[in-house]
Amino acid sequence: MEMPAGAVGARGAPSPNAGKVVKVRWVKRYAEATTQIGLGEVVRETPEYLVIRGVVLNFRKGSTELKRDEERVRWIPWSEIAVVCELPTDLKWRTAEVTLEPWGDITCRPGTQA
Repeated sequence: MEMPAGAVGARGAPSPNAGKVVKVRWVKRYAEATTQIGLGEVVRETPEYLVIRGVVLNFRKGSTELKRDEERVRWIPWSEIAVVCELPTDLKWRTAEVTLEPWGDITCRPGTQA
């Protein structure tokens, strides 16, 4: 596979933000879709993608149920990302207590050691 000049492949150099802990919310393309939030650490960035190692939290508007998918590396297109929140670097995201607040926000409270 040929890559354009200046492109960074999957095994390319990590970005300056590598290792930062983030919460990422991406766009819902249709009303019935669950809201998806990524929680984890930045692996790298390209002009097209943000790559994070983490979990995805799924929920529906008006619900108190929060589903947590297993940990994976995910490539999320920048065009699909609504917002990225940088979280404290010492947040143990793998074990953090994650709560869906009644108003729809996801909060993370420190967990035990990863």
